Amino acid sequence: MKIIDNELDSEKEKFYQLMKESNNTRLKKWYKLNDLVGLKNISYKSLKNMVKPIYDKHSKTGLIYKRKGRYFISYKILDEFSLKQPRKCSELNWYSNNWEANISYTTKDKYDLNYHEEIIKQIKSATLTVKYLVAIEADKSGRLHVHMLADCAPELIKTTLTNLLKHYLEEDFNLYCEPVQLKGASVDYLIKNPQKLIT
Repeated sequence: MKIIDNELDSEKEKFYQLMKESNNTRLKKWYKLNDLVGLKNISYKSLKNMVKPIYDKHSKTGLIYKRKGRYFISYKILDEFSLKQPRKCSELNWYSNNWEANISYTTKDKYDLNYHEEIIKQIKSATLTVKYLVAIEADKSGRLHVHMLADCAPELIKTTLTNLLKHYLEEDFNLYCEPVQLKGASVDYLIKNPQKLIT
């Protein structure tokens, strides 16, 4: 029994190390105010009104700077640009959605794309009121793993996710389900180069 526990601890450690490494390879992405109109679903006039206090707060850290009258904004502070009363938008805007949970699961064995899609379909069916942005991608060995953003608190869906994954994968998975730290960076990470993107 101890051997199995040690193997599970080792796998968990590898999983958390993988997550840490991927989080440490941060994107160096800069936006202008014009870019934020579409990303954040906020008018240019509203963004102009917001930018001065954000500039004053973050200019010394290098997360926002001004060149030739234009602001350049790091992806790390995109969440600072938000309306007190968010606009209703008929079309889902990935960047302006209120993502709360950052979810990933990996498996020890290889499963095909269709199997992962079926698991995601079951997760969505079990949590009908939750919106997801999902990316399925392959690691260096070709094994697929899944990244998701959800507009629900992690503590409210973690048990459901764990039970569904146990049903479909038995004990052959590692689950990461934590609060979103940087919405813009999390969305960028999911849409960067997935095997398949599911909304």
